[in-house]
Order: sequence, then structure tokens, then C-alpha cells
Amino acid sequence: MADEPSLPTLPPPLATSSAVMSFLGDRRKRARGMNTPSSLSTSSDPAVFSSDDDPALDNYVYGRRKKRYVGTWYDQHPASSDSADSAMGDDMRPPLPKPPKRQFRRQLDSGVYLGLEVSTDTDESFDLEPRAAKLPLSAKPPLLQSVARTRLSLEEVEAQRIIQSCVDTGKEEVDLSDLRLQSIANGILEPLSELTPIPTIAKDVAFEQKDPSIKLFLGNNSLRQFPLAILGIEYLTVLSLRANCLTEIPPAIALLKNLQTLNVAQNSLRFLPAELLDLMKKGGPLCSFQFHPNPFYQPQELSYCRWGAADYEERTFSPNSEVEVESIWTGITTTLQARTPVQFSDSARRICSDFCFPPENTPVREQLVQEDFWEVAVPKDAASRSLTQGPDPVMSRRGPPSLFEVALRAAMRAPELDELSSLLVDEGIPPHLPAAVDRAVQIHRMGGQTCCVCQRRMLSPVTEWIEFREVQRTSVKLIERGGTRTEVEQSTRMAANWVPFVRRGCSWNCIPYKAREPPSSEERTRLLVMPVS
Repeated sequence: MADEPSLPTLPPPLATSSAVMSFLGDRRKRARGMNTPSSLSTSSDPAVFSSDDDPALDNYVYGRRKKRYVGTWYDQHPASSDSADSAMGDDMRPPLPKPPKRQFRRQLDSGVYLGLEVSTDTDESFDLEPRAAKLPLSAKPPLLQSVARTRLSLEEVEAQRIIQSCVDTGKEEVDLSDLRLQSIANGILEPLSELTPIPTIAKDVAFEQKDPSIKLFLGNNSLRQFPLAILGIEYLTVLSLRANCLTEIPPAIALLKNLQTLNVAQNSLRFLPAELLDLMKKGGPLCSFQFHPNPFYQPQELSYCRWGAADYEERTFSPNSEVEVESIWTGITTTLQARTPVQFSDSARRICSDFCFPPENTPVREQLVQEDFWEVAVPKDAASRSLTQGPDPVMSRRGPPSLFEVALRAAMRAPELDELSSLLVDEGIPPHLPAAVDRAVQIHRMGGQTCCVCQRRMLSPVTEWIEFREVQRTSVKLIERGGTRTEVEQSTRMAANWVPFVRRGCSWNCIPYKAREPPSSEERTRLLVMPVS
């Protein structure tokens, strides 16, 4: 049997000389930039371990660095640097270096910058100052930040002390008269909305918590603007603004549903808001009203026919809901006597009608012309606005708001309203726009306004007219006779002159609605009204 072939013997391993080993070591150092161990093996480099790999090692001590080990898993020994540190001991070990402080810088080569489609190839960096915003951001509500001040006057500090004392003691009468206040911040009056009276506790009397009856006296000061924080006092029953410098009462005063006494005498008022009429009707809360002297507008004619006044009110504002009096009631009511023509204007507040109100800075008391209730004078270009005079005037006149009105509503949400008009001075902006924006800001700060015809919120009224009314004190009493209840009403005139109430509309369709037909000459003579001067 022949011998089986066998494999040749393996050649002896190549001897690695010291020169080759030193060459390989230097090359590895240059390539990796790290130290190599003194002995090399035919396998990979020795693994590097950390003390975290062994949970049994007690190395998690504050201020102590982790130990590092080299070698295989079965033959580990501390690294040379860590062994030296361990030999030194924990007390002699040098402190760890502090990490360098981070510097926030904008790199010019970090993508597209300032509208460039290519990045800049540079290693330099420098700080850029942030660009100032035209409208600074603020977390405060627009209504309060417009009147917020960082420093109060001495008069406001005294008013704040009085109010805080009333809130702490539960005193419902807040007297801020004769303090020479020229203005009062909203934050000073806001605590009054949280005032709670201290109930009277007596023996054998059941405890009863009642709503407060706040009485605020601001007479004999120098206030030029109505304090808006008053509108947030729900249980305000008495408000005295006598002997100030007020030129306008905000329409939002109708929000004070519990107001029983109002005194606005000795101011600079030319008219009163028609929204105040909601408090001055039969069964309403207002039972005391002082309004003279004031430089109110007066009718120009000495005699006037009020035929069709009730028809005008019913067709323009819908029938008023009558309030049923339980037994007896005494309060303030009004009777419509005359009406002025309508002042038509556009969104830029340019007058488009022949009739217009006198300037606000007129020193003398102005007299305004009247218009019959069965007539409505409109501008010549009113046909282009498709004025409607249908059978249902209130429902047919309501339409979508104008684009300018929508833009004003969006502008009122800006953080800083004071700077809006100053930003509208660039080239190409219409010159009438800043004045219109200022008026919208003023209406917004006064609590807003609603159209008197369609009851829609608005910031830019385009129709305005004045109603002259006779203010009177009325007493209503119910008498039962034979099983039927009879209502007896008695009125007493409070002033000789008629009081003007202004009405405003949001569109040229929101205007007075004409009475159905004019009276005859005999009937007009019989219904002639002679205002007493």
C-alpha cells in the first residue's frame, strides 16, 4: 500500500527585528496621535476599560476621577497615568481643570445668512447686535399697558392708600375728592372690584352675606379722561365725577348695571353717550342724575314739531321692552324731542355730508340745526352705497364689516398701541391714516363701542347724529281697583334745556329711519314744541 500524501511542514514564523518594531511604533504614533503599549501582540491592541464597567468598584465619589485600566479582560492593570494619581492619593491629587466658559457667537459660515444663497467661507466670528423691533413685545394686556406707569404721583399714592384702607376694612364709601388728581392709573382702582363688606353679626340674628354697595367719589379733581377701571367695578352704585375736566363719557358706562346715582356736573361735556339711555328708562336702576352745568349742544330753532318721534324710535331701534313695576318705582327717564341731521363720513373721517358737528375746541356753546323725523338728508354719492329703506330696517341694514374696520381690529391686538400712529409716517402712507388710527385707539381704550342700529362692535363709526331729550324724574305706582291693576305715572322735568345724546353707526345703512308719513299743516301746528330756555 502506497504511502498517503502528507501536508508540507509550515515555515517558521518570521522574526521581527527591533528596527521594524520601532518603525511600526513611530508610524502608529504619527497616524493615531496616541501612545502605544510597550509590548505588541499578534492580535488587536489591548482594550481600555473604565471603572464604570465594574459596579463593585467604589469610584463614584464626588471629586474623584474615574480609573482607567488596560489589558485583556482576564489580565487588567491600571493605566500609567491613573496609577500615578492613585499613588499620590486623593488629598494630593491636583484639582480638575474648569471647563472653558461658552461664548455665544454667530458663525457666518453656518448656513444661509441674511438672504444669501451661498455660505461665506470664513473662520472669523463676531457678535451682532439684535435688530430693534418696531413693535416691542410685551406680556401685559393692551388696555392696561397703555396707561401703566412705573412711577406714581404723590396724589395717586394718596389715592392708593385710601383705597387699600377701604378694602382692608370693608368700607364701601371711597372718598377720593379734593386730591388734585390729574389722572389715576387703572391698577389703583382695580382693588375696588374685590371689596367685600364686613357683615353685621348680632345675637339671635341669622348671618347673611350680601353684595357690596360701593360708592366712589372723585369730585373736585382735574381728571381729563374717564378712569376705565371704574367699568370693572360690578357693584358700583354711586359715582361722582363732579367738577373735573372730562370732555367725553365712554359708551361702555352702560356696563354699570347697578349704578343708581351719577353726577357729571361741572365738566366740559358737549354731549352724553346714547348707551346711557339703557339705564334711564322705566324700571331702570338709575334714580339720581346730575348733569348741569355743562357746555352741552343746544337746538338752533326755538320751536319744533316732534310728530313721528315714537315711530322713528320704533322703526330704527326696534320696540323697547317694557319693564313691569311691581308696586312703586322712582327713577330717571327721558322723552325724545328733536333730532339733528346725520353726519356722514368715510373711513378716513372725511365729512361727506352738508351737516357736520362743530370742532371740539370751540369755546362757545354751539347750536345745532334740527331735522324732521319724517326726513333723512343723505350725501349726493349715497346711491353708490345702496342705502336700504326696506320694511324691516334693522335686519336689512346689517352687512359685513369694511376692510378698514377689520384692519383696525387686528391693529388693536398689537402690544404697544401708543406707537401705531408714529409708525404710519413713512413715504407712501396716506396722511389721513394716523388720525383715524388714533381715534380707533381712543375708542378701544374707552371699552369699545357698538353700533346703535345693528348692535355690532365697531372702531370706526361713519354715521353720527344727536338726539335732544328731556330728562325727567318719573314715579310709577300700581293701584288695584276692582281686581285690576292700574299704573299711575307722574313725571317732573329736571332741567329747562334739552340734553344731547349722540348716536353712532358702523355703516351708511345704519341711519335714522324715517317716519311713515308727514303730518298735515294743522296737525304740525297743534304738535309744536316750545323748548324753555
